Amino acid sequence: MVPGPTDVAAIALAFILPAAAMLLLMPGYARFLVARGRTTGDSHKPGGVVVPTPAGPLIMASLVVGEVAAWAFFRSPVPLVLIVVVASVGLIGLYDDLRGLGGVVKPALLAGVGLFVAVAEHLHRGVYSPVLYFPLFTETGTHYIIFALIVVASVPVSANAFNMLDAFNGEISGFTAIVSAALVVAVVLRAYALPGTSLGTVAMAVPLLATSASFYYFNRYPSRIFDGDSGSLSFGAMYVILSIVGGVEIAALVALIPAVVNSYYILSSVRGLVERKRMAARPTFLGDDMKLHASSDAKAPTTLVRMILLGGPLDERALVNRILAITAYAAFLSVVTSVMTWLL
Repeated sequence: MVPGPTDVAAIALAFILPAAAMLLLMPGYARFLVARGRTTGDSHKPGGVVVPTPAGPLIMASLVVGEVAAWAFFRSPVPLVLIVVVASVGLIGLYDDLRGLGGVVKPALLAGVGLFVAVAEHLHRGVYSPVLYFPLFTETGTHYIIFALIVVASVPVSANAFNMLDAFNGEISGFTAIVSAALVVAVVLRAYALPGTSLGTVAMAVPLLATSASFYYFNRYPSRIFDGDSGSLSFGAMYVILSIVGGVEIAALVALIPAVVNSYYILSSVRGLVERKRMAARPTFLGDDMKLHASSDAKAPTTLVRMILLGGPLDERALVNRILAITAYAAFLSVVTSVMTWLL
């Protein structure tokens, strides 16, 4: 499909408005958090450095602004569903930031958000297509119940996978920007390949890229603000639901390989759902050389970062760059998967 002037305007506004909201409002919002005493220590830096947190509410607001722009042009109910998703998940994360939620309660609440999306599809066909498209092969049959169960489970799985990658300056924002760029490519190729497909899904996908990329400007090393669980959970939930409503689940999953590996090793090493703050030991520590080292404590969880640091200590900036390089490679594989799915 060749985009018309209206499509271009919609996609451009859905990108520009969230980015502008983030870039213009974040400095004042960070000062507001500091004034309210909403700060936390940066544990990977010496000298008692404190950083304002959480940026989640502004991340949520930026995503909502982008989805409102997409809805204004295409009048589809899907952006409204996405707004409910990001608002609900963001509020769950905000409560976790301020009061704390248990390792079981949080996934249960997030699954409820996935249930809302499945119910929305039941009440209004077309929110998503209960079909999977595999590279080089045709699509699967239509399976409403099985697909609904996948949708319900996907929100807590993806949201917590993003949350588990939120440990270092610029890690979660850079990761989200890279994988969401691959997601946008997948959605564009699908819209190009399938006759009659609306470009509205592209407009719905770009706010996540715009928000995460602009947030990276403030969250990169040395971070001027942290996202908190309200931010990382919102990123993860938005990503997975966009992949579902966009019909690009397989390519989206490929881009998430680093997060999937990280989550798998954490869950297998701690044997269950355990809040990060309640883990018996940290996977890394800051050495006298001001570099991060892999912990030798047997009780420490196995993480992607810990495995990287087993090859030798790194400073925080170099470590995050290594993680983002791995993410970029996974995103490249995701783009290849999209090409194999829609162009071959």
